[in-house]
Amino acid sequence: MDQNSLRKLVEGQLLRLEGSAFQDCMDRLGLELYPGDYQPVRAAGPKGDTKNDGYCPKARVFFAAHATRGERIDKTKAKIRGGLEGCLHEHRDVKVWRFLTNDTLPGEVDQFIDNELRPRYRDVTVEVWGIKTLADEIS
Repeated sequence: MDQNSLRKLVEGQLLRLEGSAFQDCMDRLGLELYPGDYQPVRAAGPKGDTKNDGYCPKARVFFAAHATRGERIDKTKAKIRGGLEGCLHEHRDVKVWRFLTNDTLPGEVDQFIDNELRPRYRDVTVEVWGIKTLADEIS
């Protein structure tokens, strides 16, 4: 199978994932990309997951995994803002905050991240890994 066919196959699989299945897949990816550093995190107790779906304590990279396929734009924007701001409130020394999604974000959401969130939080690298980037990393 050539690289392009593999990427398309991976994209198809990612599109089918929802909820905890998507989170589990992203944890496996984190463990591969950051061996010895990535820590999966699950919600527990009244504070939930403290706006942290997984992180690298040494590299100070924090992940928010959310299957956004078919979600309304306002809901996606609120999820991203809440995830980023909650993570920064709950955790120290966040260097990279990475939003992982099984979709390609609409232009309006990308513009919101670039024009509102990145300028407001200049000390943090705010990244979005959509379905194409995730498929490239996995394959």
